[in-house]
Amino acid sequence: MLAMTGKYRAKRPFFIAYLLFLLLGLLLTLGRWYGVFQEDFVIWNAEVHSHLSNFSLSMILYVGIGYSWLLYGRKFGAVVVLGVLLIAGNVVCETWMGFLNTPDIMDAVYGAVGVLAAYGYLFALNRYGLEERPPRKA
Repeated sequence: MLAMTGKYRAKRPFFIAYLLFLLLGLLLTLGRWYGVFQEDFVIWNAEVHSHLSNFSLSMILYVGIGYSWLLYGRKFGAVVVLGVLLIAGNVVCETWMGFLNTPDIMDAVYGAVGVLAAYGYLFALNRYGLEERPPRKA
């Protein structure tokens, strides 16, 4: 397992699920970026393909930060607040910040779905997947 020295550690199935979430997010992001250079490369359909980066990057960010926070003993309420802030940030970026980004509310929706998918995992991890880290031997 990763060499983290937090208060808790994830049980093996939850650690594997964490790695699968990161891998899925990475593959979806790479597929989306590959499609920029190769126009005939599309995942599922053109509508889904154009919003995959928001889904996958939001999911990776939330799972990565939420996982480490929970392992270090942060309260789950802080993880929930982070998810709400990520969803709000997606909405703000995709509606009011047209100078940085082409406004597209569907991007915000896909980002929110990515956060919600990660929330489901983090909720289960918090409830069933954490165990106390045994004391280190001197």
